Amino acid sequence: MKYEFPRITHLDEVRAAIAGSPEFIVAERDWGYVVNYLVNMKDTFPPVETVNDAIRRECRGLIFDRDGNLISRPYHKFWNINERDETQAHQIDLDRPHVILEKMDGSMIRPLPIGDGYRLATKMGITDVAMQAEVWLADHANYDDFIRLHLERGQTVIFEWCSRQQRIVVDYPEDRLVLTAIRDINTGAYKSLDQMRTYAEAYGVDVVREYQGTVANMEALLAETRDLADQEGWIIRFDDGHMLKLKGDAYVSMHRAKDSIMRENGVIEMMLADKLDDVMPALDDDTRHQLERFETEFWNGVNDTAGSWQLANSDVRSLFGSNRKGFAMEWAPRFDPNLRAAIFRAWDAPDFDWRQAVVDTIAKNTGTQTRVDAARGMWGGAKWAYGGNTGDDE
Repeated sequence: MKYEFPRITHLDEVRAAIAGSPEFIVAERDWGYVVNYLVNMKDTFPPVETVNDAIRRECRGLIFDRDGNLISRPYHKFWNINERDETQAHQIDLDRPHVILEKMDGSMIRPLPIGDGYRLATKMGITDVAMQAEVWLADHANYDDFIRLHLERGQTVIFEWCSRQQRIVVDYPEDRLVLTAIRDINTGAYKSLDQMRTYAEAYGVDVVREYQGTVANMEALLAETRDLADQEGWIIRFDDGHMLKLKGDAYVSMHRAKDSIMRENGVIEMMLADKLDDVMPALDDDTRHQLERFETEFWNGVNDTAGSWQLANSDVRSLFGSNRKGFAMEWAPRFDPNLRAAIFRAWDAPDFDWRQAVVDTIAKNTGTQTRVDAARGMWGGAKWAYGGNTGDDE
């Protein structure tokens, strides 16, 4: 937290810093290269003792052109208070000049210069989320002028895209592209909040909100942040550009709940284990209602499948009686493997639970999304997608 940001001009400098560390990737694109980290292991970001240590902390979305020249530099890697030894609360000196800024719950967006123009990009480059912001930008010429000015100056302007199109936890009823930082591409220096405001006001650009009032000490700020509602948290940005994150308890709880329902197979596993109630209270109303609808469709589908399996078994027994071998030779090859296995299990079990047989079969097919897709008919075809629709009309 007290090192100088490294000067970076070329991809070769970064390759040298991350050599031998598979947690970093250099992703090639038509327009250049993206350098990012995939996982944050114990030694991924060591304490800064060398220039290479400092460069590693820049590898969260650096973009280079086809010739290897650095053309876009978003935020450096920084952490939550108390997340690492260097960010323990008792070590944070709030007497150092700083500002406290709203931590917005959107997607980081920055311009990517290409030829005589530019595209908007997220951490990994030109993505669907970035294109949402581009559509919005088409109707806001003032932002275009603002972006072009800073690209000419060799600076990366960093925005947060806040929209219901890409809702994470906090609800933003109106689409917003909010300026959160301006950074020199090569030196990594950050403009001050006052400088940002001056530029932004001249162009009518939305600027990140500053904390109102004063804070006695770090403990007071932490206590206040825990009780935040409808906001992710705060960013402490010191005048030298180094930063810390603080998040509210409600946000952290809701984000964990959201993470647990992002994967369809994860949701199904929770339903089968009767654990869905554990996350429901932490979800927003729209997501909770969506999940309730999926849960209803899922279990109705399971019940229908159990009924059809039981009828199929009745047909088999009426034709073959106790002749298990006859069924195995004549009819079994025509049956779905899951149903065939259940019929064999039920052969000498008059109280066989067909619903549980369907549930057990589904439980064996939740390991991957491919297996979930293959088994979808067992619960009637209902689909789960966070933020999307359920059912076959998706």
